[in-house]
Amino acid sequence: MRKTSIIILSIIISINLYCQNSKTLTNPQPKPAKIEIDTITQQLDTTTITLLIYRPINTIAKFTTTRPDSTNTQIKLSVAAAFTGKNLKSIMGTHIENGKLKKGYKSISNGYVTIIDGKIEIKPITHKLKHNQHKAIKHKGYLFQQMLLVKDSTIVPCKIFGQKETYRRALAIVNKQPIIIESEQKLKIDDFSQSLIRMGIKTALCLDMGTWSHGWIRTENNNYIPIGKLTSSTKDQTNWLIFSE
Repeated sequence: MRKTSIIILSIIISINLYCQNSKTLTNPQPKPAKIEIDTITQQLDTTTITLLIYRPINTIAKFTTTRPDSTNTQIKLSVAAAFTGKNLKSIMGTHIENGKLKKGYKSISNGYVTIIDGKIEIKPITHKLKHNQHKAIKHKGYLFQQMLLVKDSTIVPCKIFGQKETYRRALAIVNKQPIIIESEQKLKIDDFSQSLIRMGIKTALCLDMGTWSHGWIRTENNNYIPIGKLTSSTKDQTNWLIFSE
């Protein structure tokens, strides 16, 4: 009988503690949105290369065709996303913005990004593209096409750049969270992809770069910091990947 009484008393105490704690958890403070910045150095032949990693924390990802306002402190990170056409008006491939499907110029992409119910994913173009287009439309999500650089920790050949060296930027997913990685040096695309693999990246997608590299981050104090080195085409950019609070 005594054992039973102790068990019952323990249950009552647990319920009282839960009720007391639940009162303090009814209105939890939202965690602040921010961008963490890391730097990684690697050796490429005789050259030391530097990679900058931008890690969005507690942010909401969106694909947009409306030029982001650099004075909007709610936008914590903005980068160019899909390629812009030669006419400087169209976007590569069919894309979806807030559930609305829009046609672009003929796609040469081998990968795409979905942002559905707050979850951002990178997929090969052969993996359920139509299905995920319908899903993005239904859930008022986002989708854009780009060049896949790394899949299953293996380089995906990207011949459109040839042997050209320029600054590179990629979207990757680590522990189910998106990160943006960019090079501080001009690199051939395969060298950049290999550097991502050495970081442990399993899947990565190219983001428009070269002279389209303008973007920005905001510090925890809301200071505006531009990123990107070649920005002459910024005025003609048509689409962006942004992370906001």
